[in-house]
Amino acid sequence: MHTCSGLILAGGLSTRMGSDKASLQRNHQTMKDFNQALLSELGLDVVVAGGSSGIPDLIPRAGPLAAIYSVLQTIQPSELLVLPVDMPLLTTTVLGVLLEEGEKAGVPVCYEDCYLPLYLPVTQALRDYLDKVFTEGCDQPRSLKRMLTALHGRQLPIVDANALLNANTPEEWQRVVKMLDNLD
Repeated sequence: MHTCSGLILAGGLSTRMGSDKASLQRNHQTMKDFNQALLSELGLDVVVAGGSSGIPDLIPRAGPLAAIYSVLQTIQPSELLVLPVDMPLLTTTVLGVLLEEGEKAGVPVCYEDCYLPLYLPVTQALRDYLDKVFTEGCDQPRSLKRMLTALHGRQLPIVDANALLNANTPEEWQRVVKMLDNLD
């Protein structure tokens, strides 16, 4: 059993999609439910950031980093496996590698040039970084990439590029749905 909690980022505006990405249907299951099932398969407790039933953003419209900051003001996990709600081909295998490598390394871990999903140990250094970015009026960009650099994160080689595809527009969603049909 892991001490890690799974965090689903479901609070985006979905402006390019035109509808709530967390509610999109993937094989008769919402994307939110799909992500919850992936995390549960890995034995993780699941937390949702944003959306109608998730932990609300303390700093609205400030992206994934603000969602993580908001969650850490609400709960006290020792580590997080952070997923975006818009990766319909994500697998437990891809997530399991992140979890395993992250737990071994003790630093943030993601895939090369793909900052989500993300294994994130909740350390004092992380809390200090987020406090600096969100409460001290810092003019640093609020980006996962910047955070990973500051916390000496690692990037793993991508072994399944399709699993890391995200769908931000109706056209991208349709392309992924066709890929899902071909997997069945």
